[in-house]
Amino acid sequence: MAEQPDSTAISCAKALSSFVEKGKALLDLAEKESREGSCQEFVRQKIRIERKQSLLGLIEAGATLYNSLSVKQKKDAEDLWSKNTNAANVPQVQWDAFLQRLDDELQLSPKIHNVDHQSKCISPDTPLIDARTGETVTLQKYLGRGKKILLVLIRQFSCLLCRLHVQDLQKNQSSLDAHSVQVVVISFGCQEGASHWVEQTGCQYDMLLNPSRKMYSAFGLGASLQKVLNFGNMLIYSEYVANDMEFPRELPWIQDDMFQLGGNFVLDEHGRVLFSHRCQSPIDRPSVEDILSAQ
Repeated sequence: MAEQPDSTAISCAKALSSFVEKGKALLDLAEKESREGSCQEFVRQKIRIERKQSLLGLIEAGATLYNSLSVKQKKDAEDLWSKNTNAANVPQVQWDAFLQRLDDELQLSPKIHNVDHQSKCISPDTPLIDARTGETVTLQKYLGRGKKILLVLIRQFSCLLCRLHVQDLQKNQSSLDAHSVQVVVISFGCQEGASHWVEQTGCQYDMLLNPSRKMYSAFGLGASLQKVLNFGNMLIYSEYVANDMEFPRELPWIQDDMFQLGGNFVLDEHGRVLFSHRCQSPIDRPSVEDILSAQ
């Protein structure tokens, strides 16, 4: 007599099957919508967190899968579904290939982390805007004061991972102070969006705006759908939802860029770059220990 599968295996198979079906449906719809207009229109109008049927719907689908499996992390879910034959149907390869095609069509990939495009020294005359006052300032304001400057270039205002990273820096302020490191947050967004961000996050650091993104470009930071929305990352984002964390919503009247990548850079008092970390994805931020140990 054939051995009957236990209830755990059955529930796992059912949850994974539902997740695979949802993932394929989201991808099929995205491929269809991307052919109906320009690639730029698709990215700008169709990939939005409030659209349940957009690619970002995979985050909630992943959280639902985790809850069905009674796990909270991607690796634990993978351990369970690795034993299931339906795991081979997870559309990871097709998902990532679609995003890479969008990157190629938008010509984003060549701009990312170009080694020849990395600054070893930032001009102290780089024009910036004080997010709180609206005044034009330069980096010279922070140089020549006997302190190192940690520039934290964030992504979009609604990036949860950026917010958590800044929170982590604030929690470790005493360590930063002990190493004479002053944190300055940099955004490419507008002042209204920055004011809302500061209010929501309670950020105590100076925040400067670089709408031209010349500083992002100088540090070799590009944009990429594939690096932000690849299948593996989406399942990591699902961990936050499964742990009852909510992704911030964009302000509909403020133009932002979900696919801009960020980075962390430490300057000495003369503007020379002592430490560089170009984020490979929204999840990829250096720890305070990594930042301090590299100086």
